[in-house]
Amino acid sequence: MPIVEASNNLFINLNTIFVIKAFFILFLVFYIFFAIMLFRQVQIMTKKLPTQLSPLLKFIGLLNVGISLALLFMVIGIF
Repeated sequence: MPIVEASNNLFINLNTIFVIKAFFILFLVFYIFFAIMLFRQVQIMTKKLPTQLSPLLKFIGLLNVGISLALLFMVIGIF
């Protein structure tokens, strides 16, 4: 009996890890789409209303896209 229980626990642990990984990856894919949409909005805004902060806002938007992609690759690599 202990062997069967150990294999069931291993299956439950693997299944749990898979669900957590799938959740993180799905969340990060949505975050990437959000970051890209945000960056696009910043680009459109700076074309229509140029200010002194436009280059800084573009940089922050691009940084946000880069961080979201880095997080996705990190989560895929860790699990």
